[in-house]
Amino acid sequence: MIKTLVVENFAGGLTDYQDGDINSGRTFSGTSAGASPFNSVGNLTWNNRATQIDVAGSVITDLIMAGKERVESGILYVYAIGHTGRLYKIQVNNPATYNADYDIPTLVTTIVSGSPTFTRGGFIDFFGATEKIYIGHDKGVTSVNFDGSGESAISGTWIQNVPRPLTQFIGKLYIGNGPNIAEIDSTGTVTSSTKLSPGFPSNTQVRDMDASPQGTYIQMVVSRLALPNILTAQQFVDGASSVDSYTFLWNGVDTGYTSFNTYPSFSLTSSKIFGDYTYLFGSDFWGTSVYAGGEKILATTGISSSMPNAVTSSGNLLFFLAPTYFNGVLEIDLMSWGSFSFEVGKPNTWYNTFFQNATSPETDIQLAPFLMPVSNLAWGPSSNGYADNISSTTKMYFSTLESSSAPTTAYRFYKWITSGVPGISNDNPLGQGAISSPYYQTQIQKFSKKVTIKQIRVYGEPWQSGAEFSIDIIGSSGSAMTNGSKTFTVGTNLTAGDDFAWWAPDVAPTYAIGLGLSNLGSTNHVINKVEIDYDIGGQ
Repeated sequence: MIKTLVVENFAGGLTDYQDGDINSGRTFSGTSAGASPFNSVGNLTWNNRATQIDVAGSVITDLIMAGKERVESGILYVYAIGHTGRLYKIQVNNPATYNADYDIPTLVTTIVSGSPTFTRGGFIDFFGATEKIYIGHDKGVTSVNFDGSGESAISGTWIQNVPRPLTQFIGKLYIGNGPNIAEIDSTGTVTSSTKLSPGFPSNTQVRDMDASPQGTYIQMVVSRLALPNILTAQQFVDGASSVDSYTFLWNGVDTGYTSFNTYPSFSLTSSKIFGDYTYLFGSDFWGTSVYAGGEKILATTGISSSMPNAVTSSGNLLFFLAPTYFNGVLEIDLMSWGSFSFEVGKPNTWYNTFFQNATSPETDIQLAPFLMPVSNLAWGPSSNGYADNISSTTKMYFSTLESSSAPTTAYRFYKWITSGVPGISNDNPLGQGAISSPYYQTQIQKFSKKVTIKQIRVYGEPWQSGAEFSIDIIGSSGSAMTNGSKTFTVGTNLTAGDDFAWWAPDVAPTYAIGLGLSNLGSTNHVINKVEIDYDIGGQ
């Protein structure tokens, strides 16, 4: 007797369990990336691909290491620092032309004071009684006005070639300085190059700093492992070395640090504190891991630990960007952890928001130093002049260092706009087509005996011109079965305006069935349900 498997739950949270309920709503972490769980919630639709900002002829010629947003006369700007000291001002929106995605950079200046280099990353903050830009680099800290004037190397005793994270706390600017922190007051003067006494253990360096949301302490990530030159193509030892790391807390009052936690054989690289959440990133025996409240919440084999400026948040969601080994090369994956709202994504869930490969002739993305949310979704009245009244889109900027064995090296800078509107079906175009197609793999459901698949039916919102998707029948091997793949294309075997696709696959009897779905088209689509008819097919 014919029976039917119904797959209609596409919640999209990742799971490391490849086998399970085909309709669990969980997607296999080993292959899946790019689904959009917050648009057309519970159905299957896809996130946009990223679009490169620094195209040929752009003023951005180096690797963006850090950035910070500023609103000037009702216009959003991002000030960003590149690895050669070039300071950029990127206009995010243009109210004059009703363009929410203007994203045009200009060069403010190239900083030279203090002979800055950025081989250990770069950091940026706005600070002072008269607000200026403060930039942390290998050699120390340089300040500059927003128009590029008044550049000055901040005098202090700076440990050379170490990360230089910055954070504001109790009216001062604190800066990582090897095994200690320095303090700058509101006049731009270093009041101490070694603020803490005692400082951190010998042969350590501050990797990242965060002030608590309540303003009660600074948390500092400290490692015994010296950060190497991150701009070279050499293999980093960060993830391979089992060295001790620490988190130190300081309340701003005690002479030395207030308290600390030790992480034996765990190499910490970065942290993020927001709301009620504290997260730590690093590498342990099994690979890259994320900790929350002292508990390991994610084990991400094949994924590099994120740089401090590549970890961010929005709402309840933690976002992190990192190089990921897949299919023989390093790509980058933008991942998130948390819940979207009290209703969607509860309990906290892991998502792979999108992945991206290097752009030819480069083959690998070896470093992703910068990720930043730059604008939120906003509507205006029907008279505001913006398309669909959307005056601001949900958008992030990020940068990549890409390389090949040729050798070639490239620095690239991208924007990523999330698909559609939360809770509303997604029909946005998918951005540039050179980036790999997103994929969603259900868990693989097992049967007591082998079954024969008779027919597969796909139901969705009416297909639009440019829609194209593939469907794989995943068998016991964990990959597509022989004759178990089918591509549907509007204009070939799909008709625009229809909301279904049928297929009678010729596959061998199987005791395990999963589905893999991929978006191959130039426009988006929404799949609401897949039905799989099957019959008893052997022992």
